[in-house]
Amino acid sequence: MNIERNETLIRQWAESNAASLGLQQGSEIKVTYIYNPGGFVNQSYRISAGKTIRHLKLAPDAKMHRLQQWASVSEQLSNRYNAPRLIREIQEEIIPDYRYGLVFEYIRGESLTSISHASAAISKVLFKLQQLHRDQELAAALVRTDATFTYADAFADAYISRFEGDMVTIREGKHLLHFVTEETLDWFDAEIHDLRETVYANPAFRKSASDVVHNDLGWNNVMVDERDEIWMIDWDDLAANGDAAMDYSVLLWPLYNTADWPYWKAKVIEQAGEELYERLSMYFRASLLDDVIDILADYVDSETIPELREKTQARAQATHLRAYPEYLRLYLRGNR
Repeated sequence: MNIERNETLIRQWAESNAASLGLQQGSEIKVTYIYNPGGFVNQSYRISAGKTIRHLKLAPDAKMHRLQQWASVSEQLSNRYNAPRLIREIQEEIIPDYRYGLVFEYIRGESLTSISHASAAISKVLFKLQQLHRDQELAAALVRTDATFTYADAFADAYISRFEGDMVTIREGKHLLHFVTEETLDWFDAEIHDLRETVYANPAFRKSASDVVHNDLGWNNVMVDERDEIWMIDWDDLAANGDAAMDYSVLLWPLYNTADWPYWKAKVIEQAGEELYERLSMYFRASLLDDVIDILADYVDSETIPELREKTQARAQATHLRAYPEYLRLYLRGNR
């Protein structure tokens, strides 16, 4: 990826399409790449012209169906869940190998990671999640898998498939990971297998997965504006056959095992029930394993992006070295 080249190409495209993008006429157009430390498959850019700002998200062919689904229900998401308003679809190649994208209004605010007191905002998000998970009208508008798709299958889609793909990337780039041994990689493979077996054997995961889920509601994807309004962004992974426990786990993961956790645990059980909470413990385990394994794939992938390599690899190594001993302490066989 050549960020400087891409910013130039997008600026040229935006200058030719300023009217349809709602950009302020006569103002200089600026384009800035938005760094996503969680991956480099989709690409996001900030387009500004005077006081008007737009958010451009581009996807390669293999991922465009997710953005297309988002576009198909964008009005419902904006009206009900404060998703950014869709400005226009893009069905042309602006930068190499990216032939589809969406342009949204740019949300001016701070993410949950940036505000000092997130509790009030999280409570508002939990209220919205309860509505989302039961939204049958939205579910009817989305692509659904067959009725035999279970909560275990949803978990495997969210984490096991990701980890298995990560391991391919990690082994191919093993020469870059000087702080990871071959024995450790073998242990990762065994742990992924064990996680799959444990989930599929758990009765709480056997029911049909029929929850409408965001699937990536981390603190970077919740924005709070100057009016304390909550915005839920990045709906790429929206699904009609999902597990509400996934949304709860991603949102509440930073609070797990903190002094405040008993309060949030009680709130989840009150809102979603004991059975969901039982599944939640497996999602928290996977969240920590994500910081052990998936982060190494980011380390390898960043090797092809010179502008971001040093920052991404430093973050990835630090995250892995913090999370790996913690995972062993909590989940190593014999410690569970």
